[in-house]
Amino acid sequence: QLRRAFKHGFSFSELESEVQWKIWEYVWHHSEVFEVMLLSSYWISKRPVEELKKHRRVLLEFAHKLDNWAHSDELSSHYARLFEHDPAGMEAVFVKWNRSPNPWLRRQSVVGLQHYSRARKRSPKVGLLLRLIGNLLDDDHYYVQKGVGWALRESWNVYPEKTYEFLRNHAHRIPPAGWTAATEKLGRAQKDELMALRKKARKTI
Repeated sequence: QLRRAFKHGFSFSELESEVQWKIWEYVWHHSEVFEVMLLSSYWISKRPVEELKKHRRVLLEFAHKLDNWAHSDELSSHYARLFEHDPAGMEAVFVKWNRSPNPWLRRQSVVGLQHYSRARKRSPKVGLLLRLIGNLLDDDHYYVQKGVGWALRESWNVYPEKTYEFLRNHAHRIPPAGWTAATEKLGRAQKDELMALRKKARKTI
């Protein structure tokens, strides 16, 4: 229903994009209705990446209102597009968010790097991916843990050998809420090896 409403359009849908950026920015920051806020993201997803870069400051501010995984993942898709288009400009943002006291920014720092790797023509460097993920392995926030699992799965899609080496080295630290996603693409033998390493390490702690 929401997507049908968006496709149908609104009274301002024919206005120039610069005006609509201001409207949708206002909607995101002033609405408390989940579905209404979501419409802002739908509109941004239709804009060319050059516009996202031009309005980067506005788009990054959106993250400071996050309080749920669905809106978070919507923004991750936009931030991944920005990172792919301008990695030098976005890397510092993700590094800063990685150490933020705000758990939704910490989640963005790893999920927003790729969101879905299959949608990316150019991936982040594996060193950056695993470094930011590694910083959050001991995070106690449930949705950060889920984000760590997501990010490891997407990292494995692009860098399977390096990611599996990381998983072996840190099997005992993969957060519980992220374990299923982190190991989703692995074969049975690989999962069994990681579980054995996980149990062994926990016995010695």
